[in-house]
Amino acid sequence: MVEKMKEMITERQNLFEPNVYVTMCVEIEGNVCPDRLAAAIREAYNANEAAMSKIVLDRGNAGYVRLASSGCRITVTDKPWTELVTENERKPFALDRGELIRTFIITGDTDTQMMIMAHHLAGDGKSIIYLIKDIMSAYAGASLPYKPLTLLTEASFVRPLPLSAKLYIRYCRRKWKNRCFNWQDYYALHHKYWENTASQIQYQTLSADETKQIIEKSRQIGCSVNSYLVTGFLQRYGKKCEVGIPVSIRENENEAMSNLTSGISINYCYHTKKTFADNALQVHKKIYRKLRKKKMLPLQFIACLPKTLTDACLLQTHGCCSDRLARQTAKIMGYIGKTKRDLGISNLTTVDIPTVYGSCRIRNIIFVPPAVSYSRNIIGVSTLNGQMTISWHNMRGQDAALSPCFSTQCSLLLPLFQDK
Repeated sequence: MVEKMKEMITERQNLFEPNVYVTMCVEIEGNVCPDRLAAAIREAYNANEAAMSKIVLDRGNAGYVRLASSGCRITVTDKPWTELVTENERKPFALDRGELIRTFIITGDTDTQMMIMAHHLAGDGKSIIYLIKDIMSAYAGASLPYKPLTLLTEASFVRPLPLSAKLYIRYCRRKWKNRCFNWQDYYALHHKYWENTASQIQYQTLSADETKQIIEKSRQIGCSVNSYLVTGFLQRYGKKCEVGIPVSIRENENEAMSNLTSGISINYCYHTKKTFADNALQVHKKIYRKLRKKKMLPLQFIACLPKTLTDACLLQTHGCCSDRLARQTAKIMGYIGKTKRDLGISNLTTVDIPTVYGSCRIRNIIFVPPAVSYSRNIIGVSTLNGQMTISWHNMRGQDAALSPCFSTQCSLLLPLFQDK
């Protein structure tokens, strides 16, 4: 075992994932000095253990090892941020050398943009929000406390697994030959995936009045804003849809860069003979029933699987491994077949960080969640300064024929959410 390695368990599902990048574009008002901002980014890296770590593979185990200096990158450019995304997602992150984050300072005539593309092993969407807070605080002259990486362990799970899951895990442990994979497999998978795959990103920021209207209608119906948005997309989808919903399990006041997100899914077909409100209430009930009973189940299942079998599932999914058990497990995890999500909706809700830092102000944060292997389309939602921004992230190439084009069907316009 490698000394001082913090072993990953639930994070293992992201290790061989070829498109698991959390992207944030931060629009900053004020006279921003690129060199000073770059220095603030370095300070923020140094203050977060996740940004100071490399990933180590050791005889089937995998984990984080702290480095003396961060391997995360900083680039000053004038390219559009969406172009930077499509360029950089095709370049594998050098996890074995500590490159878990790439930050781009995009200079303009008036405002400045800062685009952060982070591998999911660096943290979840909330983590990147808190990294932004650290960067802007350092830019304004504040000193940053050191924040260690928080990892889930088997002790993090209170409820026992369902009997069917227990039996399957016992079967996997008996049958799996414990084949180990290496960095050569990681890079080969990434290059193969991106040979015939392209990313598409669209986004729209709703006005303060439009955002307020959505919030008020949600309250009138008696559902959450998230349930309201999910119902809006289901309305346009027009058929039965498997919707994946990431769920934060982060405890209050924990601003460490860590992977503290689980997920649930619901299967629902919008009923055209019912009102939007009736559909929204049904969706809301389905979501909260799953949240009460099965919020931790996906992470707990992954934590109990043989470690290298989790790696093999992704290698099998993308044609870099051939194994019967890996294929069977990949189907259960939603990478292959009917259990693959049609749509994922990741809502950061109201971004809970300050917007003013000295003479600078964050005008907006555009959140683009990763288009992971178990979802064909992904929607990102963030609300800042009373305005909601919705992004749509879709992959074209490997299963394009199965992937409905939400950009044309949904268009991300306010009429999407109007009751008929």
